[in-house]
Amino acid sequence: MRVQTLNVIAGKEFRDHVRSRRFHILFGILLIIGLTGLVAGMVQYQNDLDDYNQAQVDVSGEELQAGAIGTKPSPLSAFAQMGSLIGTLGAVLGIAMGFDLVTKEKESKSLKLLLSHPVYRDEVITGKALGGAGAIALAMGIVLLLALAVLLIFGAVPSFEESVQILLFTGLSFLMVFSFFVLALFFSTVAPNSGSALVSAFIVFITLSSLTSLIISTPALNLLIGDYPPGPPSSDRMLSPEEQIEKDRLWEEYRTQKIAHEQKRQAVKDTLSLFSPDKNYQKLTGAVTALHVSEERHQSLADLFGMLAGHIVVFFVFPAGFFGLAWVRFAREDIR
Repeated sequence: MRVQTLNVIAGKEFRDHVRSRRFHILFGILLIIGLTGLVAGMVQYQNDLDDYNQAQVDVSGEELQAGAIGTKPSPLSAFAQMGSLIGTLGAVLGIAMGFDLVTKEKESKSLKLLLSHPVYRDEVITGKALGGAGAIALAMGIVLLLALAVLLIFGAVPSFEESVQILLFTGLSFLMVFSFFVLALFFSTVAPNSGSALVSAFIVFITLSSLTSLIISTPALNLLIGDYPPGPPSSDRMLSPEEQIEKDRLWEEYRTQKIAHEQKRQAVKDTLSLFSPDKNYQKLTGAVTALHVSEERHQSLADLFGMLAGHIVVFFVFPAGFFGLAWVRFAREDIR
């Protein structure tokens, strides 16, 4: 693989993306809806901050030291609303950017002409992926700059740690869009035409998203792991000391069983959400934007990523796996 040729192909693909009317329309919709969610979140943040400041005035010094008024609101809460909107629209943007990258050139016979030149196939498919990644990075960079502008308009200046979290949010958004871009690129290499590639990519997206939501719903989880354990029988009559001790023991057993059951349900939910990039994205961004730092309990970003290591690994494995499949398929395909 020659770097110079790769740069030429990636640059050409990048320019095609940023000049595409389809990219402009979808990115414009994503930008408008995402920033609308951010503005709505900032309005709620301002209301919560006013309530917090008023509570500081109302409580006494002893209550303030005891933490009676809770944690100071963070502007990151506004990004949580933004992330819930980007989760779906970003997937659509990624699929729309990648579903015809190969099929379009096969249909126009330009791919056969390109491969007649001294260029390797791995350079072509890798250049297409890099060009798309560059366009997505540009889009996310614009979203980041406008989001920071909205924060400044509302008078919210993020701290250093909050700035790092905002950058992480942007990076996760890039990976989510890129994951579905690579998924569409894979189907563009295996499908006979652009329409089939588009339909196949959306079927996989809808299946992963809807099936995961269905399985992690309460009725489905009850079928998988059973209902909650029943509580001990209640009694209205006076109990003897021995009976009271036995009752307390039964309730302690019930609480232990209930906690274990809830942990099992959450583990099943977390495992199943790994198979859906948009659900994985929402969990990761939700954890990043909800990370609060207080004097009583400091939770660092390292602690957060330690707890979500599996989700982070899968977030990289999904696009890497589909790109590997697309690379192998394109390298072996008989272009006619």
